[in-house]
Amino acid sequence: MLTRFIVLSAACAAALGDNCQALCDSHPACANSKFGSHCKTNGVCFGFYHKGDDYCFQPTEQETCDDRVLQPVACQEETCQQVCDSLPSCKGSKYGSYCKTWQNPPVCFGIIQKADKSLCFHPADPQGCNGDPY
Repeated sequence: MLTRFIVLSAACAAALGDNCQALCDSHPACANSKFGSHCKTNGVCFGFYHKGDDYCFQPTEQETCDDRVLQPVACQEETCQQVCDSLPSCKGSKYGSYCKTWQNPPVCFGIIQKADKSLCFHPADPQGCNGDPY
């Protein structure tokens, strides 16, 4: 059961935004490589590890990026409920939010991304909250 929870959590984290390729684009050892990065099914970014106050990219920095001792970088830190808690209309609602893992791609219940990229909570404002599921 714990394994299923971890896999479903990782799927929803990926739906919330895969920061792995953005991290790759900002890290020269990855950006200038043939590899790129993506969110793996276990919820960590391919190739990236925490190294001090920075990151290292193991496929191109093998000499200094020891994946046996360093901690991998998580794909996404926020859950649907954490996103909900950042929206006053969601945080104060009786509903809250959760990951709808059965949808493809997984989305957060009630949270909508408007055309201007801002977020709103549809159950609390059905008239003014239009856009795509988040």
